[in-house]
Amino acid sequence: MVVQAELEQLATLSGAELSRIEGLLALLKAPDDLTQLLLVLENLSRALQAVQRIHGIRRDLDDTSVEKGEQDLFQYLAVIAQITTALKGCDRGSCPDEWLAQSGKQRGIINDHPEWAMLILTPGAECYDSDAYWQHAGVVMGCSAIQRKRHQARIGSEITAACRDIRTIGNGKKPLGLLAEIAGDASLESYHRKYLLKGDEILEPLSGIELLVRKVLGHKGKSRDGGGGGGHSARMIERHIEVPDSGDEEHEGPDRSVQLLESAGDEQAQGRQRTAGLHPKESQTLRAVSFTEHKASPTLGFDLRDLIRRQSSRIQHISQTNQRLPFRYASLSRVELALAAKAAYELFTGRGRFEQRNDEDVYAGLLLLLMIWLGRPVEQLLGMRVYNHRHELPKHRKEVLAFLVEEHAFVLPIPSPEWRNSLQDDAKRLLYTAGDSTPALVDEVVVVASPVRMGKFISRLGLSRKSRTKYRELFPEWRHATIEGAMRAAVSKVNRTHRMRLTPLRISQALFDEIVGHSSDWVDAYLLTGQRFTVADVAAHYYSVPAGYLETLYHSAAVSLRNSIYQYLSVEEKHYYAFKQVVQNKGDHGSKLNLKPLLLTRLVKHLKSELRAVKRLPPGEESWRQAHNHYVAYIAFWILFATGYRAVNDLVFRWREIDFTSGFLVISDKDDEAMSQARVVWLLPELRDQLRQYASHLEMLQARLYHRASLYEHLEAVLSEPQPDVPLMFFISDSWQMVQLSPENLRRQVPLFTLPVNASRHYLRSALRAERIRGELVNAFMGHAQQGQEPFGAFSTLTPVEMFRELAPVLGKMRQEAGWTVQQGLADV
Repeated sequence: MVVQAELEQLATLSGAELSRIEGLLALLKAPDDLTQLLLVLENLSRALQAVQRIHGIRRDLDDTSVEKGEQDLFQYLAVIAQITTALKGCDRGSCPDEWLAQSGKQRGIINDHPEWAMLILTPGAECYDSDAYWQHAGVVMGCSAIQRKRHQARIGSEITAACRDIRTIGNGKKPLGLLAEIAGDASLESYHRKYLLKGDEILEPLSGIELLVRKVLGHKGKSRDGGGGGGHSARMIERHIEVPDSGDEEHEGPDRSVQLLESAGDEQAQGRQRTAGLHPKESQTLRAVSFTEHKASPTLGFDLRDLIRRQSSRIQHISQTNQRLPFRYASLSRVELALAAKAAYELFTGRGRFEQRNDEDVYAGLLLLLMIWLGRPVEQLLGMRVYNHRHELPKHRKEVLAFLVEEHAFVLPIPSPEWRNSLQDDAKRLLYTAGDSTPALVDEVVVVASPVRMGKFISRLGLSRKSRTKYRELFPEWRHATIEGAMRAAVSKVNRTHRMRLTPLRISQALFDEIVGHSSDWVDAYLLTGQRFTVADVAAHYYSVPAGYLETLYHSAAVSLRNSIYQYLSVEEKHYYAFKQVVQNKGDHGSKLNLKPLLLTRLVKHLKSELRAVKRLPPGEESWRQAHNHYVAYIAFWILFATGYRAVNDLVFRWREIDFTSGFLVISDKDDEAMSQARVVWLLPELRDQLRQYASHLEMLQARLYHRASLYEHLEAVLSEPQPDVPLMFFISDSWQMVQLSPENLRRQVPLFTLPVNASRHYLRSALRAERIRGELVNAFMGHAQQGQEPFGAFSTLTPVEMFRELAPVLGKMRQEAGWTVQQGLADV
């Protein structure tokens, strides 16, 4: 909320009525500091004027309520003109610098103030002179204002999504051609039909705008499917039944009925979705498969899971339909893996039970071998390439899986986490210059020597180079389907012979399980094999890992797997392949926020220096206010880097939520009001002492500023009987208003720290794994859990005491290295 003093200053400067300014800023959901106010209002005026000329849309966006004394956004054009004229003519010293800034930076306000961030567009942008851009921006602004007036807090993500569509086009991340110029006779309904739909389908790049306009047309607020503001969740079922040929008298096996079910779910269902990695407000599509059995079916009476496996060539499994839904097959034993490796070798060479084979069988045997030694999904292996040497690799290596002949090595693509926004220049300077970090490798590869004589198999295929390329296809593209079919047929033959239950997925995941056995972390296995699961995908976003570590880990796991398989196959140790790693892998893969300990040490020194400097100021209200703000910033950063608290909400704890004896604290970050996903963290003894000192600081502040009535009452509530709406930590503005401790305000208090505030989570996950803390504990500590992995659950063997007993020495060591120590605040001034 914008402080009253700044509103009054703006009213005095512009000559506009204070109530009108308050109404305008409320409709815009303005940030506290009114950053780049002049630029925003100028762009808002352009957008509204562009829509004014389209009379049908302007009429539909007229939401003025005489009875309630409310006006729509277009009624504020005169006020906007007053303010912009005054700001253009004022001196720099007569208003805050943030109001006149023209940096064009949107960081820090995108999620909380989407309309404001959307309107931050400098004249140098490609779309700045486009009439179509401002027409669509005006429609979004008008619809957003209507939604906020009609539904207030009962709105979903439609405004954020619509503003993101416009903002990404303004930033050049989406083509400007998506926004066609709106006809002068268009209405809001015809605009929705003509410009946001393609036939009956939503135009995907503008889906956020479509959702917002659709809700405005339907007078609907918060709902999972765009329906009306609460109540029962909407549900859609689409059923498709495949009926066999009735003339086929010998038909065997089940009919298939595929049902697509889309449902928001009740509170319990949403809780389960959060546990599985789904955002509680995120719509989802679930696929269910049902069967009707024939009496003559040879599969009658089979378990449904076995039945699905038998039909895998016809039915896409639920784990492939929606990767967010967790599914894991049981790991294969060493005997089963040895038989799979033996079958792959015999299939390739035409021996044993595979003497009668064709060309596809040769490729299928090689595919099976690669499934064991690379652990990659089949679809990735089928696209594998062969290069003569590493210097032939392309410059852009995203998803390039290959074999190098001269180096006798595999090229493994390492997936990079997706980022909505790139790092700003000032953040890069802080990270790379002051923090001594290196830019993260994005969509790069790791080259690892093959642990088996794979070159011997590949050289026998006689591959030919594709025209205009430097590589050869290991598996000809036109043969992919038949090669995969031959591989599956070979696996089925082994199953029938040995009465086993091998599947391609279980075979290809054997190396994944071996890597997890060596590192204890699913994320490491995901990076090396590409086998994607929700918890691994989410945790990888916060993980920076050296390429050399991945290389060593692959060889440790692959050699261990090879040696155990060879023992079952009675291969003598003298025949083991003595591979040599000739390529040195450098750099760090993973998170762009690759924080090193040096940057954290310098941050702590800076925070302490600022606190000491403000304590040396002459005693007085202003020095006490500044001392409090610097003190809160110091404690807040310590908490962030000690607990991995998600910086999405206020850092609001209550005294009653902290057990000062054991150090346990319950936090609920990125969660719903019911705190159904709250988690337990542990506070170091030094951090608990710091919080006790903070309480003494608040008592001293209350005694010195007793005449500040609102501040005194707030401090009284914090120190005596905490209420749910009273934050433990807060800033004090220069007008003596309480300001919430949000990521935005914390960045404003410490402008030197230009990285996102949640950089602490990126640092913690990487640092804890570098200290060899088990992946299970790190995921529990960070609040990452997949269904069936929930820490401290009914079936979990992990307890908070055991977890933090193992973490405590490492967390204490990290505290000492960073330099966090207890500070006194005003209590010692």
